[in-house]
Amino acid sequence: MPWWSWKKKKADRPAFSITPRDDESAASKVDLGALAPPLADYLAGACVLQQALASKLSVLSGGAWGSEDADDLGLASGRAMDRYRRLRTMLEDYVEDVAAALSGPRDRLAAHLDRLESTRWYEGVGTAYVVTGFTRDFWHRLATGFDPEVTSVLQDILKDEGDEDLMAGVLERFLAVDGRYSSRLSLWCRRLVGDTMLICRDALSEAAMAHVDAEVRLEPVLTDVVALHTRRLDRLGLTA
Repeated sequence: MPWWSWKKKKADRPAFSITPRDDESAASKVDLGALAPPLADYLAGACVLQQALASKLSVLSGGAWGSEDADDLGLASGRAMDRYRRLRTMLEDYVEDVAAALSGPRDRLAAHLDRLESTRWYEGVGTAYVVTGFTRDFWHRLATGFDPEVTSVLQDILKDEGDEDLMAGVLERFLAVDGRYSSRLSLWCRRLVGDTMLICRDALSEAAMAHVDAEVRLEPVLTDVVALHTRRLDRLGLTA
């Protein structure tokens, strides 16, 4: 494990702890602190993900068929980039070389994103919509594995700033033009789930995932996240 994954330059790395949750889901009983990676690894993974989403949304904005769609996707891209900047600022406190810290997570993410590419513009928007929401929900829960003060900051950075509505609006307008695309888009979004889960798994502690009961501990968390994903597609009249 690289030294930057556990050493903070300016202060000791916060100890893991669990922040109480109000809901009574099975995931609330999972010790996410045992699944969370060192904070530097968490931040590096979150950084490259937000940067990739910002880039993807920017490209989609440039290829949009109408000015409203281009504007909404451009705004969503900017909000992903805002998250990247804030996460990167935090990461600077935990590593000596930010670029080096981002290198490994970037390579791993690229391998997953290559499998999520489509030549159809609307499927690209579906990818951005699904990956943004699914990973946000997962990283939001994983953040509870850190010191409560750090958890609060991370969850504030990751919260939805209206970008979900912006992307959903683009897809709703597209489907309103020709509902025949609905089944194709629904199939595409279902296809995304497996690879998006792999993106989430890359955010976990390698040591924790080596334990024999790791999958059992992870399952209720993913169940929660998939349920939210299903609601996200239901909103568009798509089946998960």
